[in-house]
Parts: sequence; C-alpha cells; structure tokens
Amino acid sequence: MTNRNAARDGIIRVEVFLGGAPSLEPKIAEGLLEFGLHQPRWRFSMRGPDFRYTRGWLQSQSVSGVLVLIDDKGMARTLNAAGIPWVHLLPWRSVRQPCINVDDRMIGRLGAEFFLGKGFLRCAFCGVGTPWSDQRKMGFRARLKEAGRDCEMIDIPFSKDRDWGLASCSFRRLRKWVSGLDRGTAVMAAHDALANRVVDLCVQAGLRVPQDCAVLGVGNHELLCRLSPVPISSIDTDVPKAAVRAAEMLATMIGGGVPLAIPLIPPQGVVERRSTEILVYGDDLVGRVVAHIREHAGEKIAVGDLLNIFPVSRRTLTRRFAAFVGHSPTAEIRQARLRQARQLLASSRLSVTEIAAACGYADLPHMNRAFQKVYGDSPGVLRAKRLT
Repeated sequence: MTNRNAARDGIIRVEVFLGGAPSLEPKIAEGLLEFGLHQPRWRFSMRGPDFRYTRGWLQSQSVSGVLVLIDDKGMARTLNAAGIPWVHLLPWRSVRQPCINVDDRMIGRLGAEFFLGKGFLRCAFCGVGTPWSDQRKMGFRARLKEAGRDCEMIDIPFSKDRDWGLASCSFRRLRKWVSGLDRGTAVMAAHDALANRVVDLCVQAGLRVPQDCAVLGVGNHELLCRLSPVPISSIDTDVPKAAVRAAEMLATMIGGGVPLAIPLIPPQGVVERRSTEILVYGDDLVGRVVAHIREHAGEKIAVGDLLNIFPVSRRTLTRRFAAFVGHSPTAEIRQARLRQARQLLASSRLSVTEIAAACGYADLPHMNRAFQKVYGDSPGVLRAKRLT
C-alpha cells in the first residue's frame, strides 16, 4: 500500500528538516541531489530550525515523507499523528524510528590510525560531550591503546543557540587547554568547527601548526577547513552517502514497505591539508626511512634496498623502528602498499589488477591475501561496498 499523502500528480514531495546544523546542509544537499538524478519525480524542500510542522499543513501540502536531522519529540509526534513516513538522519542516540547514521567509533579509530602513521607519540582528543562525540573519543582512545599509547582528553560543550559555536566560558576553557598542550601533540577535534577554534587558539598562543601542534577535524566542511588560519586536515564522514541511503529508506516506506536496517556508513578517509602535513618521529633516520618508503611504495622496495640507501645495519634499523614506530620496516612497507592501494581503489578507475601492479605487489593474488588479512575482504569487495 502506497503512502496516502502522495500527490495525485505523481510527484513525491519530501520535507527535509535540518534544524540547527547549517554546516551539514551542503553535504546533505549533495547526497539528495545525487539521489534526485535517478528519481526525477522527487522534490525536496529544506527547512530550518524556525519552521514548525502541523498535521494539517503536512496533509494539505501532500507531503509524501520527511527526513529529519535533529532530535525533536514534538516533531516526531506530529509526523506520526499525520501518518507521514519519516527517517531520522544522523540521530545523536539510539532511536526506534528508521534511521541512518555514520560510524562514529570508526571515525575515531581512523583519526588515531592517521596520527600513528605520522609517528606522533603524544595525542589528544577534544570532544563536545555529546553521544556521537563520545563514540569518536572511544574509538580514538581504543586504537591508541592497542598501539600502547595513551591520550589526553577534554570535552568542550558547544551551544546550539550559537549555531553550534562556543559560549564564552567554554572558549576560555579551550584556550587554557590549548596553551597547556605539550609541544608535538596531535589533536583530533570531534568536528571541524572545534578544530577551527583549536587552530586559531594555537596561532594566538604562538604554537606552530603542525610543527608544535597538529590538528585533525571531522566532517571535511570546505569553508571551515580551508578558511582556517592553517588549512585543516579532516576526516570525510561521507554524509552525502548517508543522505542517499536515508532517501532510499524513505522511498521504501513511501511505497508501503518495511525498510531494512542499514549498516553504519564508514568514513571515506582523511583529506589532508597543512594542519597535519608533517612526519614526527623521535629519530631523524627513522623519519627519513619512513618518508622514503611511503614515497616509493609502488616500486617493490624491500628492506635490503633501504640498507643500500641509508647508513644503518638491518639489526639497528629494526630496533629503532620498534622503538619509534612500533613495528618493523617490513611492516611499514606492507602498510604503505595497502594505504596506496586503498587510495587508488577509492579515487581511480584502475582495475584491481592494475592497482596491484602500481602498488608493488607481485600479482593480484598477493594483494588479495594482504587485503583479506588486514581488512577481512578482497580489494574488489571493498571497492564494491564503497560504491553501494
């Protein structure tokens, strides 16, 4: 049975309630535009936090469905009373309503993995005290713990009535925390707006970014990242894909079906900018070797090649890698190849066989085994998951 509020003209009218999250609007619009290219009968109307729905208005406008970004119990009651199908986009906590969300814990783990790959020994997480921020913090801390590292943590609550900015007391607390950071600390902020503030305060305190303090945000919001005093590296949470999946779920509900639960949307990766463009190791030789490995990952290099370039014995190099990187030179070569291969899978149209050759693997079966061991899936399966 199809939705009784569908218009007689066949147009599917969908309301999108964004609430107080202006930074997410472009990302959500991008995803809905992609969905709309294949669904010409769908029409989306974006609504801000001042808009209030009523049961009569929804029915008089022949609204077919609603996508809701923020928690609002009053709105939920209105939509349910009107019999309007709706999907909760990026809920802060567990909800009964059909919903779609990003994988916040995986986002935190990715941030920690990125810092570990840079060689940072001191890491910190700056959160905002919300459930999604806490999940990112937990993922960040767990990955560092696996690597034998600890991290400093702080929560700086934001104010919704200030467009998710900082109240004066929160700003003073953040400034005090930033000024007390040890030199060489890598800070992951729960979202780009907070990362922007951290960078600004670092500059005011005379801390060089990234030499004295590297900063990583979340969301990859272009304006916040690029207009920062130092352009900010950020984790792309793939919100456009979440919007597409939410629209697909809503389409099922409008058609009278029961939507299937959709797995959490994994982050796409780190978009690096100047705020983290540095390799930091407590050993200059190790840093130079790591940089060489990453630059030449696709050239089938081996540890023996490194010994011909750098004045060090195999035993000494292995010992210094264990002390300052946490794994062997061979493991660093493997990780560099995997990292390059994953980037090519996501950003190029090369076949998996071509990618295997470009990343220094003897053949495709060798790359398949490496991916299976680390990621649990073959390169082809991972590429297919990203596209679906």
